[in-house]
Amino acid sequence: MSGISRLLFASSAVLLSLLALSAPYVDPGTPTFVISLLSLGMLTVTLVGSAAFIYLGWDPFEEVLDQIGS
Repeated sequence: MSGISRLLFASSAVLLSLLALSAPYVDPGTPTFVISLLSLGMLTVTLVGSAAFIYLGWDPFEEVLDQIGS
């Protein structure tokens, strides 16, 4: 199930890169700026969380998949 964590990590990294590219074109004080900051926060949490899951080797869905399989 590490594939899900890796997919989340990669997609977060790509979206953060696109957000960084759009940062110079966003004016502070606009609603777009607020949405950009919220997106930055959520993507950062997702990136750090998935990196922790990959590093620690923890599979949060392991018990659920075991119960379904049996």
